[in-house]
Amino acid sequence: MKTKLKLIAMSEIQAEEVKWLWYPYIPCGKITIVQGDPGEGKTTFVLALAALLTRGLSMPGGSLTLPPTNIIYQTAEDRWVQIVPVCWSSTKMSGSLR
Repeated sequence: MKTKLKLIAMSEIQAEEVKWLWYPYIPCGKITIVQGDPGEGKTTFVLALAALLTRGLSMPGGSLTLPPTNIIYQTAEDRWVQIVPVCWSSTKMSGSLR
């Protein structure tokens, strides 16, 4: 069974307001990918943001404050057991590393 492709003109789409966790970098409820070369501090950066979220603190320069929340952290580090715990402890993140 073939499905016909439906083309939609941009004029037919109504924009929706975006709620930002950290404007204009991280929208609430969306997947955010942090990309860069090795050694640029991606892991430290993401875990520092996670530390703020787990403690209920606002993002740098942000005004949105949420209650402490759980996070999901996915990494593709080759040896994450060597990198993540060090960065984790340096951020004073609430909770344990599992």
